[in-house]
Amino acid sequence: MKSWFGLDDEAENLRAPEVSQTSSRRLSKGKMPIAREIMVGLDDEAAKVIERLVSGPEHVEIVPIVGMAGLGKTTLAKKVYNDNSIIYNFHIRLCCTVSQEYNKKSLLTQILCSDGKHSRMDEELKNLNEHELLHKLYQRLKTKRYLVVFDDVWDIKVWNELRISFPDDKNQSRIIFTSRCSNVASQVQYGGEPHYLHPLSEKQSFELLQKKVFGEDEECPQALHGLGMEIAEKCWGLPLALVVVAGVLATIEHDILVWKKFAESLTSTMVSGTDQWKKSLELSYEHLPYHLKACLLYFAAFREDEKIGAKSLMRLWIAEGFVEIIEGKRQRLLHKKNYLDGDLIGRNTPIIRSSVQGEAKEKKIPSGPAGRNDGDLLTFNEPPNLPRLSICSSEEDFIKSRLFCPHLASLLFFDATPGYKKFKLLNISFLFCNYKHLNVLNLEGINLRLQELPAEVESLLCLRYLALVAERLEFIPPSIAKLSHLETFCLNSDEMVSLPDSIWNMKKLRHVCLWTGVVIRLPSNDNGVENLSTLPNLDTLSCLRLYKEGENLLRRIPNVRRLNISDRQTGNGVLNMSRLECLESLTWRGIYSSGSWEHVEPPFPMNLKKLCLYDLGLPCSKMSLIERLPNLEVLKLRWRSMEGQKWELMEGGFPKLKVLMLEDVEVAEWIETDPDSGDYFPCLQQLKLHKIYNLKMMPACLGRISTIETINVSFCGDGVESLVQEIQEAQEYNGNENLEIIII
Repeated sequence: MKSWFGLDDEAENLRAPEVSQTSSRRLSKGKMPIAREIMVGLDDEAAKVIERLVSGPEHVEIVPIVGMAGLGKTTLAKKVYNDNSIIYNFHIRLCCTVSQEYNKKSLLTQILCSDGKHSRMDEELKNLNEHELLHKLYQRLKTKRYLVVFDDVWDIKVWNELRISFPDDKNQSRIIFTSRCSNVASQVQYGGEPHYLHPLSEKQSFELLQKKVFGEDEECPQALHGLGMEIAEKCWGLPLALVVVAGVLATIEHDILVWKKFAESLTSTMVSGTDQWKKSLELSYEHLPYHLKACLLYFAAFREDEKIGAKSLMRLWIAEGFVEIIEGKRQRLLHKKNYLDGDLIGRNTPIIRSSVQGEAKEKKIPSGPAGRNDGDLLTFNEPPNLPRLSICSSEEDFIKSRLFCPHLASLLFFDATPGYKKFKLLNISFLFCNYKHLNVLNLEGINLRLQELPAEVESLLCLRYLALVAERLEFIPPSIAKLSHLETFCLNSDEMVSLPDSIWNMKKLRHVCLWTGVVIRLPSNDNGVENLSTLPNLDTLSCLRLYKEGENLLRRIPNVRRLNISDRQTGNGVLNMSRLECLESLTWRGIYSSGSWEHVEPPFPMNLKKLCLYDLGLPCSKMSLIERLPNLEVLKLRWRSMEGQKWELMEGGFPKLKVLMLEDVEVAEWIETDPDSGDYFPCLQQLKLHKIYNLKMMPACLGRISTIETINVSFCGDGVESLVQEIQEAQEYNGNENLEIIII
């Protein structure tokens, strides 16, 4: 388990770094760090590894990638894993992250889910034991040429426990280990010679530093060139250290005196030796603005290698009071840009979780939720006035414990066997009664055996964040409206959940996410139009089931920005959402009804940036309703979202579209109104085609537009693959040799 005592004091006492504000030698202000992945010196390394994977012996071979922390082993493995020649040479590719502590069952689930065909919540996997999972993996790999990546292997024990699942059909199957230990692969059957990663040269180090600070199209100013070389040299050729240092340089003044002071403070010992990667992260931590340090330390509350959703993390930070609420339509977007995309990810601070844990320990914030080997609830001896607690426990240990921390403001639960939700509670009323000062209650890591949320939830008058997993929960009591400060309510249930009409009194609600679906009742005193009860701050609502109330209910959430609806009002015409002027992301599931779009005005709001449609039967002749949207960046047209065989693109349509997905639609002719015009898809970067069988024609403009980067084709017919190959040839003819074609 993990307590976070001291975090409030730490946040209050943090000071911004001292940086010169004026200088006659200033060249430019610091700018946003380059957040995208930039690789230097890995092309040759990748080519060597790829050659070993696609050639060599017929028997299964393990190819170890070995090197000290911070050299880029994981980055190299990812580059190889996603290379086109690897995709074409192997029938199946799977991967997992092992780390020092792992759970065998969870690791098997991670491997089986890594190709996207399963979710970790699939009933099929949840109900299998370790032996059955091992057999399932064996069956998945049998007779196939496979590539499996084991990232961050510390001990050969993991291979000894799983090797029975890896058949050797003498078909050149391969396994990659990344490890800091050169002897890991040498201890196993099929172990090949390690591929050692070495530090970057001085030239490569400066190249990486320069690209991360200034971007790939801009060079370091000559006046800073010498200081940049000096700083790069002190990073000892370690890509991780260079990336972290660049994250700091990009955000301070690009001024000779400031860089000189930074170079003098950067000693070689900070980025060398056994703890060089920790020292590098500490450097980044020390240069964070005061308001971001508590946000960074919050990562220590989560388990190692856990994927943390950006939306959930931002909502937790807001509920904890780490992030200032910015009022207005673009509130959440500003939060994400300023905190995640800009400062934390841009500065490369969340790269290594364990270093965050170490920093948290030094600041009296212990290092993350304890697993079964790290702590024991039965001997819990922390002071009872803890403000924050993160627990990773088995059901048995938690029930036996005598945990008593009545002043908790934040409580997070994690199951000691992640992915399986074996930790189940029949009653959580005691949590509501004992911890009345909670601001944050996150129980998504355990499964609650409830059909109705206990009425005692009304005791949590300070609660701002509530997240639960309860597979059979259907009803929420009216007393939930007493939680007048609640901003985020997330519930994962397999049932359709009904919210009481008292929900309209919860004016601070910002995010309501119920995964299977939610029915919201109209107020009992509803009189139609006048004196509408509204949720003025509601930003996110998912997944809302709409019946006959339709547009009447939507009028009551006027400022919603992200909306996921299941439209069940068959026969009532097309739902008009044009009044939702703040709406930026819409997922719309309908009930297919031929002809319902015949006399329709534009139903979509003009601010939409992301649109995903299912089963709406939108005629191809009406696609102009979407093509005219001026801000649309992502469009996903899924199962029966379109009706008709011919989609003729409108000239000048999709002015900002970057991502287009077509999945399981029946269109056969997809063409332009004017094939000679260049006014189509001016910003398109990604095209994804999934389960498209009837397509015979594709727009000729796809062979000319210069912005396109990838075309992903999966489970389509041979005809579609041929059309895509023609697009690639046309792109190469027009000078774009970097178009990536992925065919599955």
